[in-house]
Formats: sequence, structure tokens, C-alpha cells
Amino acid sequence: MFICDISVFNRFGKQRLDEMLQPLEVDWRMLVSLLVVEQVPGISQSKISPFLQTDKANVTKLLQVMEDKDLIKRESDKADKRNKNCFLSDKGQMLVQHLHEILDRWEAQCFQGINKRELKTFQRISERITQNLINDWKN
Repeated sequence: MFICDISVFNRFGKQRLDEMLQPLEVDWRMLVSLLVVEQVPGISQSKISPFLQTDKANVTKLLQVMEDKDLIKRESDKADKRNKNCFLSDKGQMLVQHLHEILDRWEAQCFQGINKRELKTFQRISERITQNLINDWKN
């Protein structure tokens, strides 16, 4: 069943990724947060929640840990002091390069034994499923 496939991908994919990230003292949630901040410098911490499958309180705790590790900097939003915007620190910027390498290796393991044509088909289908789910959620 499709729902079981999603569950297996999610559980074991994150578990394997955490194993690969362990030497850097980072987990999949930190990786995702760092990559989001890399892509959208200054993103509000409240907008990171959907990427982590958790609530704002847990995201705040995670970002505090990341700030304590000097991976990110959070600054109060000039327009609304209640909001904090996230930026990569110098240490976080250097770490992101390694995270991309690990993510590439992780993806290669995930797609082992799948040829380029099959991978393109999988990506096309995944995009369609994502759009279907997002469209249903928006309506």
C-alpha cells in the first residue's frame, strides 16, 4: 500500500540520514533547517515548521540548540519584534557544504539500482503527487 511505502521511506530514510550525519553532530531536522535557511536567508523561524513536521514550539527549541552550536543566527524582525529571522553563521555556512555532500551520498544510496529513466519517472510522479496533496490542502 502506498501509505506504507511513505511510512517506510520516512522512517528508514531519516534513520539512515541521521547515521550519516552523526559524525557532524547534526540530525535530519538540523540538516533540513540549515538547507532551508541557506535557500531563504532571513526566513522567519515560524516558516520553518512545515519542513520539519512539528509545531512552532519544537522548532523554536531546535533553532535555539542550533544557535547555541553557532550554526545559525536569529535576529528580531524589524517590522515585528515577536518574529525572529534566521541566517547561517560562518560555521553553519561551512557545514552546509558538507551537508550537501552527505545528502548526495544518501540520495545515491536511496536510488541504488534505479536507472536514469526510472529516476526521472519517479521524480515526475513524486512532483504530481506533491501537487495533488498541496492542492487538496489549499482547498
